Parts: sequence; C-alpha cells; structure tokens
Amino acid sequence: MAAELELAGRSERDRAVAEFVHSQLLRARGESARLPSVLLLGPRGSGKSTLLGHIRTLAQATPLGYLDLAEQGHAGAQPLNVLTELVFDLNEKKQHFPRISFPTCGLLLTAVSTGLDLSSRERAVRQLREALDTSGTQRAQRIQGVLEGLAEGAAALVGAPNWAVAPALRLLPTWGSWGSLRTRRRLARVRRQYGSQPTGDFVVTLNRDYNRLEDGERERAEEVLFDAFLTDLMAAYAGQGADRRRTTNSLLLLDNADSPLGGRFLQQLLRARTKAGLADPLVVLATAAGRPEELIRREPGGTPAPGTYLSCWDAPHRFQPVEVDEALHVGQLRDLRREEVNRHAEATLRALPRDSVKPETDDWTQWLGWIVHELTRGQPAATAAVLSDLRTQPADRPWDERLRQLFSTDLVGGLLDRLLPLVTSSELRAMMRRAAVATHLGQAGAARELWQGVSEALSREFAEFSGDPLRTMQLAADDGGLNGVHETLHPVLRFLLLRELSMEDTDGNAWDIAHTALNLRAAARIERDAEAEPWGTAYHDLASGHLQAAATYLDGRFDQVSGAQWCLELCRLRRSPVRTPGGALPGPPRSQFEELVRFLADPQHPRDRRMKAITRLLAASWISPEPRDDPAAGQVTDPYRNPLGDPYAELYPEIREEYLTLRGMVDDEADRHVFLRRAEQYRRRPWW
Repeated sequence: MAAELELAGRSERDRAVAEFVHSQLLRARGESARLPSVLLLGPRGSGKSTLLGHIRTLAQATPLGYLDLAEQGHAGAQPLNVLTELVFDLNEKKQHFPRISFPTCGLLLTAVSTGLDLSSRERAVRQLREALDTSGTQRAQRIQGVLEGLAEGAAALVGAPNWAVAPALRLLPTWGSWGSLRTRRRLARVRRQYGSQPTGDFVVTLNRDYNRLEDGERERAEEVLFDAFLTDLMAAYAGQGADRRRTTNSLLLLDNADSPLGGRFLQQLLRARTKAGLADPLVVLATAAGRPEELIRREPGGTPAPGTYLSCWDAPHRFQPVEVDEALHVGQLRDLRREEVNRHAEATLRALPRDSVKPETDDWTQWLGWIVHELTRGQPAATAAVLSDLRTQPADRPWDERLRQLFSTDLVGGLLDRLLPLVTSSELRAMMRRAAVATHLGQAGAARELWQGVSEALSREFAEFSGDPLRTMQLAADDGGLNGVHETLHPVLRFLLLRELSMEDTDGNAWDIAHTALNLRAAARIERDAEAEPWGTAYHDLASGHLQAAATYLDGRFDQVSGAQWCLELCRLRRSPVRTPGGALPGPPRSQFEELVRFLADPQHPRDRRMKAITRLLAASWISPEPRDDPAAGQVTDPYRNPLGDPYAELYPEIREEYLTLRGMVDDEADRHVFLRRAEQYRRRPWW
C-alpha cells in the first residue's frame, strides 16, 4: 500500500480526475449549477482509494467530507451515522470560508438518536417531513416549530435547560444512550463552558466517540434526514452575502460505495439530490470496485456494453464521465499508459543510491518504463510494487538479475492478495490458477477436463468472477472467425496466477495437468473443425516445454497458409507462458536459446534447412520480448506479454536473420514482403 501511495496523483490519469473535480468545485457568483454525482469504478488495486486521498489533500481549503463506507459498515454504522460524520466534516471551520451549520438536520438527528419513545419519534419524523414539503416563509416557521419541540424533548431527557442544549446539539450527536453518566457529565461540561468557547467545536470533538444508532424506523427517517441535510446546505449558500463569501461548492468523497452500507447511503443521497433538482452545491465523487445496485438499476438493460465507462477517457488528457442519467455520471479508472509508467520509472532510477548499478543501456528511463509496462500493462498496484521491489534490491545487482529474481513468492502472493476480490476463497484461487493456462476465460470454462471434482457452487463463483466487467477484460474474438467477445484475465493477474501455478506442489504436476487438459480440448475442437484454433495444441505443447512439437506444427502450416497468417500464428505461439516461478528461464538469454535448439545439431535426427530456421525463430521469439508496433500482435486475442527472458533484446539479430532465411524460401511476392517487414521490426529495440 505504501508503494501505491507514492504513485497517487502523479499520473496523467489522476491529474485528469483531480482537474475534473476542481472544475466542478469552482462556483461563480450568482451561479447555481446542476451537479451530478460521479461514480468512479475500478477493480481492487486500480488506485481508487489513493486517488481519493490525493484529492482530499488538494481540497483541504474547501468544505470537505471524506468517508470510507466499507470501514464504517464493518464497525456497524448505519446511513445516519455516515450522515452525522458528513455534517461534522462539512461544519469544520476553514480559514477563508464561512462555517456551514446544519440546524435542521442536526436537531432532527439529535431527536432520532435520543431515547425518545417510539410515538414521539414517529411524530417528529412526520412533522418534519411535512415541514420540508412546505414552501416559502411558512416552511421556515413550521421547521422552526418542529425543531423547538425536538430541542425541548432532548433537554427534558438529559436534564439540561433548552437554552444550553439547543445550540450545543445543533450539529447532531449520534449518541445511542443519552442517559449514561458519561453523557450527562459531558453535557454538564458543555453547559459550564457555554459562552466561553465555540460550543459547536466542542461538540464535534465530544461526539466523535459516539456513532451508534439504535434500531428504529431508519429507512423512513433516512429520507427525511437526507432531505434536511440538503435543505441546510442549500440555505448556507443562499443570499447575497453567502454567495459572495462561498466561492467554491462543497465536496463529498465516498470510498467503497459498493459496500452494503455504501449502497444504502448512495441510494438515499441520489434520491434526495434528485428530489432537490440537483440544485444543491455538493460535488460528489464516489468510488466502487463493483457496480452498486443503484447503478445497475439505472443502466439500460442492467448491463453496460464492454468499454462503456472507459469511454470517459476518449478525449486526450481529459476525464469526462459517462452520463447514466441526469443524477449519476460514471467513469472507469483506466490503467496507466506507457508514458505515465515511464515517469514513475524515472523517479525510481533517480532514487537509487549513487553507487547503484544502472541498466545496460543508454536510455534507462525508457527501458525500465517499457519493462514494467510490459509486465503490468499499467495496472497501478502492480506497477508500484514492481518498481518498489526493483529499487530496493542490492545496489550492486545487475538489472537482468534483478528481473529474474523479481517475482518472489512473497511478491506474487502479496500482489494476488491485493488484486483479487477480498472474498476470494482458496478454492476459487486454485481454480483461477488453472484457468490462467487458457488464453481466455471462456476457453477455460469450456475445458471440462480442467474441472473434474469441482463443485457446482465453485463453478458458479468462477462464472460470477468471469462475468464481472470490472474484474476481467473483454476482447474481440479471433478464433474460427466467430463474432463477439471473450472475457480474459487482466494480463498481470494472469501472469501472477501462472507464477503461483508453477510454484504449486502436488503429487502430480499442476502445470502439466492444466496444460494437458487444455491441449486435449484444443485437439477435440480441431477434430470437429480444422480451422478452430488450429494453433491450440502447439500453444500448450510449447508451454509444457515441447519446443520441437510446436515447431513441427509451424513447419506444417508454412505451405498451407499465407505468410501473414503464418506470422499471426507464430505471434500466438510466442506468447505461450514460460514454466518457471520467476517468469523467465534461469540464465542469460543467449545461453538459454542455445540450450533450447541444441537438438537441431543431433546427427541422428537431421532436419532440413526450413525446419531449423522455423525452430530457431520460434525459440528466439518465445524468449524475446514483443517487437515494437507488430501489426500481427494487434490481431491476437491474448494480451499476455513477458519481457523477462531477454530484457535487452539480445536475440533480435537471430530473429531477424531467421525471418530473412524464410523469406528466401517463398516465391509469392506478398509473402516475401510480409517476412521482410517482420525482419525489419526486429532491427529496432522495443523500448525505443
């Protein structure tokens, strides 16, 4: 978490969200803009909480409420407790901003939280509801009458005179037991100090200890209380004097709005704001790791199209949430772009000790940013953790060794704990490790051989995870010409699960068992349809270490398909995962390459020139990172990347040479051009 905090607010993404919030807070004189509530979606580890904390720091000079709804829910809080804390926060005195008071909401909450009998509470709620529905001067008179009655009831209950209790309690203490000795002593202290110091400030401090609410007619009271809250807030901004002095709107930051408490609070807040015509001066930014029920109810069909909320980033350098309806706009946090990761990489390199070994390339920042982005695809928590680990390794350790030792058991396990949903069971996690061997989750779910002995409940849990658009990526299908999308794990999540799978110790071998199951499924599909994922068996052969079998497949396809299609299938195979805990073969890339192709020199099994070229090309491509701007890669529904085997692209000359060798073996003009273009891609370093 500490590493994530280092990144908060420093990316272009975070700055764009902060600038959007700032634009919403600005309030011109005489202006009363309609401000929708904004919901910011993102899976665990996407940086929601750290971004909220950053915005909270930036907005300290404005009336501000910050609430972690999951944390308060775990402590047993109810929506009225949350509303209480919000009132306290917005009432805090700011240096250049008049204090906001909440007499209507405060005294009503006082009445609800006292030990008044049920009939009194019902009568108070009904009377205030009627008073709030009244307009004009008559409304103010009716509200005042209800509040005076509530104050008298509270004063009689605690044995204090109304003149002391009414001002002191106007900010709403949510005390569960007004008759306790401790409460009476503190109220006596309020009476003694009344007039000698601001009573409101004292009560704010006093009542932080008390945030429990007795069971009662909460839902019915909540509606009235939220209405009263907005009534007070709008009144504070009304009038010429207030308009001149209140130059910004108020800000409410809500974390974990998808928690049970968050769902109830968000529902009441949106209802009240809609009822008020969005005329209140409140900027609301809420975050959620899942789609709250209040959002699902407002979505057409209850399910957004893939990428709907990511379209908030369509405008360059700008965050513009998507309108679900007039009251609620939604955006989804994207991963960090390569340029943003580069800036974090630059800060990491600057923080190294003076005597630290530097990467073996002149353009350190671009190289490290490229490596980290290839591994994490810009996932914020993973990006922060990887950079932090690389920075803290021994200063004299070369960077290729740092990378080979990067994904330790602790780092892999810690990141998976951070990125997976909190409710993930050990059984589901084990199931997801096996599912990670597939190129997408639909393929994994259909491989029955992979799930022998799995319970129906666990299968449903896996299906729910796969169907969550915030936890998975949805990519266009490319297999067999089928239309539609595939759900796939985020690349870094898949990478980490495969690392954990390679560490798994079972009587058999978890890695081989999983890839064999997927291999059998691929073979069965090819029997039914020769064009259905024809590369499938070769993909899992290579992942299991059978380079010769995968190369034999490519050799057989060389005369059957066009050069472009052949290169596309090679691109698919080179993304086959490496069976090592660290994600890379154990030694330097050139020695690993020579070890892989050693069998080609065996005189007992001679191979022709084309087979040797294809085998060497596949082996070097499998070890080496993706080339820059590969058009074939854009057509492959598999975002898996792994630059660890050859971080400095030392094998690029061998790859280029083998492409040119194969070019000389074809007569078709288009195919010769395709192989020449592929060879040229490996002339440049991928981080340039």
